[in-house]
Amino acid sequence: MFPSNAVTLTGRLTEFKYMSGNGSEVTKAFCECCFSPIYGRNTRLADHLTLPLGSMDDTVGLEVEVVIFKRDRQHWDQLGEDVVSFETQPDWKPEA
Repeated sequence: MFPSNAVTLTGRLTEFKYMSGNGSEVTKAFCECCFSPIYGRNTRLADHLTLPLGSMDDTVGLEVEVVIFKRDRQHWDQLGEDVVSFETQPDWKPEA
């Protein structure tokens, strides 16, 4: 998850929107050419984007700090002990 103003996107995107179980609107953006997921946005935290690591050109210097939907991780996906994790969508917001 990154502040929206810290993210630069290029290329054409297609968006899909739906209402979440807690009543917020969720937007998922995909590459218009290959349909790879590019980002997610939720109206509960509209000034942040969730980005899959595979969508980034350079991940040097990034470290996992928080994991959401830990319940869906693969058995081989081991988290460090200092990583905050939630089984499902928490009522949580990143620190400023």
